[in-house]
Amino acid sequence: MSATTNGADRQPPIEPSWDAGCVYATGFDDMSPSIQLTSDGSLFIARSVGGVLRSTDHGEHWTALTIPNSIAGGGNSTGTHGYVHVDPRTDRVYYVTSMLVPSCGGLSGGVVSWSDDLGSTWAGTTVACDTFDWGKIVTGPAPAGNPYPSAAYFFGVGPRPVGGQRYVYRSLDGGATWQRMANPAAVTTEAGVGASAADGTVYFDYPEFIGFDPARLVDPTYPFDPANLCRQMVAVSDDFGQNWRQEPIPGSRTCYSLYGQQRVAVDRVGTVYALWVDDIDGQLYLSISRDRGRQWSAPTNIMPVGATFSHTHANIVAGEPGHVLIAALMTADPVDTRRAIQSNFSDYSSYLIESFDASNPTPHFTSVNLDSEGEPSVRTGEDHNEANAYLGMSPSGEGWAVFSRHAPALFGPGQLAVATMKHGAANRERPRPPHS
Repeated sequence: MSATTNGADRQPPIEPSWDAGCVYATGFDDMSPSIQLTSDGSLFIARSVGGVLRSTDHGEHWTALTIPNSIAGGGNSTGTHGYVHVDPRTDRVYYVTSMLVPSCGGLSGGVVSWSDDLGSTWAGTTVACDTFDWGKIVTGPAPAGNPYPSAAYFFGVGPRPVGGQRYVYRSLDGGATWQRMANPAAVTTEAGVGASAADGTVYFDYPEFIGFDPARLVDPTYPFDPANLCRQMVAVSDDFGQNWRQEPIPGSRTCYSLYGQQRVAVDRVGTVYALWVDDIDGQLYLSISRDRGRQWSAPTNIMPVGATFSHTHANIVAGEPGHVLIAALMTADPVDTRRAIQSNFSDYSSYLIESFDASNPTPHFTSVNLDSEGEPSVRTGEDHNEANAYLGMSPSGEGWAVFSRHAPALFGPGQLAVATMKHGAANRERPRPPHS
């Protein structure tokens, strides 16, 4: 991959594809949504609280599924930041809510619910009463000899609601019981989703930021290196979540990326992809590692043609070797980067970017502005921070993103819409204007 310093000189250019995107309104409003797919193509979106949305016809129609509040002491109706994950080995659908769990004292904790019949019935448990904001679940292959095929990892923030350490809880029985690992994945601010490789290696991304927790400077868990301040970091576990090493991505600067996103992904042969929006120029960059995060390629600018800046909420998911799908909110306005990102001083459109050879030295990307025919997803003054654009990808390589559009203010619900790149008969034709 070629290193670049700004959008005008990016190599290779990412050409727009006006007929590549399909967008469907769900008919529901919510914030900070996430999306996942099962092996049969069913789509699940996590609602902020109370349950999930499900589509069995490739995003055209959606049904709300309420998860019983009796599960795990009532936390499904009191928590927030609902998150969904589908285990690719078992098709088990997990739904997580964070904080305000009655059985944890009503201030902290997480509730993990799961379904093995596409959301018809649910079981669940309370987990991690010493954690607070925005818990996430990642699943990967279990250690050799484990009766259940998958290991599940719960990442939660502690010991305060924002910032501090990222505790790791592991379940080897599908979520029924959890054990806190001795070592946290990170000791800095709110971090990303994480990903697991086919060999069991677990990856977890975060920015090295001390603004929420100045004690980070003297925390002995992972010694602070001033050279890594504001670096995009990737925590790596080679032993199923028990121990973690911290790997900085050279050339990155990401102190503005303070919200949990999908900034790291791993494909089926173990190539790791790291994505970030740089503080310096507001551009979207991609770097890869072929040795479990120890060395990284030079950053490649992957801004689409016509976009000037990206909001910090950018996400990536990977599947077959070299196949990545990226979702982001971007503007075409010539605005000051910091003002645009921090003060919502711009209109932002939803973009998808896809590559089937992203691990090659000279990769090819296709992009689509999903709002090219209408109004932008987020207008000046509306909330960008809960728009998210989380991603999911099925075992067959079908990738989807979810956006929350036109949220009136922070923590306000927006209009949920899903989008996919057009591949195969499952996706519907939607005409686009010719590129001029």
